[in-house]
Amino acid sequence: MVNFIPLNALRTKISFPAIRVKIISKWSAKIGGDHHSVMLLGDENGVTIQGSLNFSIYLRNEIELKDGDWVEILNFEVGLATDLYRLTKNKYRIKFTESTLFSKIEPLNDSNFLCCANFRAIKRGLYHPKYCVGDLIAHQQPDPANIYNTFFYSMEFSLISLGFTHIKCVAYGALAHNLNAFWRSTTEDVVVCVLRLWRIEWGTGGFKYVTNLQGGSEILFDTDIPDI
Repeated sequence: MVNFIPLNALRTKISFPAIRVKIISKWSAKIGGDHHSVMLLGDENGVTIQGSLNFSIYLRNEIELKDGDWVEILNFEVGLATDLYRLTKNKYRIKFTESTLFSKIEPLNDSNFLCCANFRAIKRGLYHPKYCVGDLIAHQQPDPANIYNTFFYSMEFSLISLGFTHIKCVAYGALAHNLNAFWRSTTEDVVVCVLRLWRIEWGTGGFKYVTNLQGGSEILFDTDIPDI
């Protein structure tokens, strides 16, 4: 019988580890020179962890993994999280290998794994948020000369919390294009949104703005997540 381990009990020296998790989000990224499928995973207790699968490895049973899937995962490697920008506060990360087994299961709960950040704490430098929640209230048009350059195209906008604390945000690349398209299509003056997997940019004097990571960051609107 398989003994499934909660994510907060994972360690580096567990023989044949097994977990049940939801694939919160999934994207492609380059790690150590190789292309990987990177995943943000969460268990039924709300604990999250980063997982990665090298593109050169083929999944058994030709299973297709998608955002929102709940899966059982058996036999993988657990290592310390040493990335410059970590997707979660978990001290470990998971690496899937050729011996890893995936099986889709019924959802264990209906959690969307939102984690609200404290806007004042962000600006005061008290902690590094992985998820930001607030209202999209303004934006600034970027230089039109950069509109066809995906890498340099950027857009500034502001979030305001329920406590009326403002935070400056900068979106780059494809995410900026998507945000601009959404803003042009909406008729609302105030749009509720969630920034997922964005990072803090620091400068002289402290906080400058929050910005997206390449590949993993998302902007989710109230139409995407009815709970907000």
